Amino acid sequence: MAWARDVFVRGAKLYELVLEGMWEKGEADALAISGLLQEAGLDHCRVLDVPCGIGRVGIPLAQLGFSVTGVDYSPYLVQVANSKARSAGLARKASFSTGEMAQLHSNFKKGTFDCAINVFTSIGYSSVQDDLEFFRSLRKVVREGGLFVISGLRNRDYVVGHPAQNIYEESEDLLVLDSYSFDVGSSRERGTWRFYAKVEDAMKLIGEFPTDIRVYSPHELVSMLDSSGWAVSGVYESVSTKRPFTTDSPVYSVVAEAL
Repeated sequence: MAWARDVFVRGAKLYELVLEGMWEKGEADALAISGLLQEAGLDHCRVLDVPCGIGRVGIPLAQLGFSVTGVDYSPYLVQVANSKARSAGLARKASFSTGEMAQLHSNFKKGTFDCAINVFTSIGYSSVQDDLEFFRSLRKVVREGGLFVISGLRNRDYVVGHPAQNIYEESEDLLVLDSYSFDVGSSRERGTWRFYAKVEDAMKLIGEFPTDIRVYSPHELVSMLDSSGWAVSGVYESVSTKRPFTTDSPVYSVVAEAL
């Protein structure tokens, strides 16, 4: 997890630029999640956004009428999220605090939330055991019958067929290049995130972080959720389209119900 803390805590101001560039995508994700929750009879419910980053999904959900609580272990990103909520006049509908994903049950009462969301993920950033502890802790704070929505997970089955790649995220002022290789035996994707600022017609390297991410096949994730008190009700290419997942899907989303 040390590499992730380097990015999201020590390099938080740099990563903020990435999240700012994805704000419109966050609004689209919020709209899709809102529709899913309305279909489930959970309109205007209590949502836990974890990890919340700068609130790029949580704040739009609050604008749609949901009561949102966000948790992230980056104090700086939490500070930015609360500032954005205040600026939008949503301080009573969206609040954000610092905390650990695997210790949610220490900070919230049992059954506090109707739904939890994990968008653009963070699953796999540490060990399998850590992910299981997150799922179990989350189950304690989501009421029986509540939902857990995971969106944007890398698909191991796809990665195995495309073992070495360069992926990039681009915004108006920033380009992030993800160069990695995949170890089939450990199912870990190891590489480097390089941050480039756009300076007129050139790119300037402004940050570089090593990465080490465990990538799951859908059946692995379903098994982990099943053992943690969740029943998976759907695996899709994305929450917005609800197209069925296939092995050719680079990413996938999961919807599970708290048992």
